[in-house]
Formats: sequence, structure tokens, C-alpha cells
Amino acid sequence: MRPTSRLILILAFALGASPALAGEVMVQVGHNKLDPAELTVAAGTTVVFHNLDEMPGGHSIVADDGSFQSPPLGKDQSWSHTFSEPGTFAYAIKEHPAAKGAIVVEE
Repeated sequence: MRPTSRLILILAFALGASPALAGEVMVQVGHNKLDPAELTVAAGTTVVFHNLDEMPGGHSIVADDGSFQSPPLGKDQSWSHTFSEPGTFAYAIKEHPAAKGAIVVEE
């Protein structure tokens, strides 16, 4: 293996194993699906929820503890929420309650 290839693999593994830095990450929303359903982010990160599928009335993202809720999102619409405080935030698609996810916010 060439040294450059080895370095790329090491960096990719290191970046994949650590929480995302504060910034912006996307969760894709669809019928009974969240991708990724679970993610770890740094405090101050904005999570963008982007609806990919048509749904009469739209898809709404709701936190289990009521700390955030999106409006109904039509196909190709997005909504974002910034996670400022550390903790684990469980959420679901209101119209598909079996589609659950969690966002772990680290300092």
C-alpha cells in the first residue's frame, strides 16, 4: 500500500470514529425512514432534516421530550434545528411513529 493511500485510510477511520464537529449535518426523511437515524454531533451543530418523499400533509419531525418540532415538510423541503446543549435527543417522524432516531450531542 502506498504511503498516501495509507494516510487517507487512517484519516478516514479517525474522522468516522469521532463525533462531527460543530457545523451542519443532514438527516434525510422519508416514509418510515430516517437516514442516518442516529448520529453524534458537537454542541452547536445544526441538523438539517430534508424530506425526500411525497406525503399528504407532509412529514413532521418531533422530539420525544417536546424540545423541538418541525412544521410539516413537503417533498424536497428542509427544516433545521441547532443543538446547543449536550444530551441525547430521541425523535421520530410524527406521521410514522415507528421511524425513530436519536441525536447525541457532545461538548
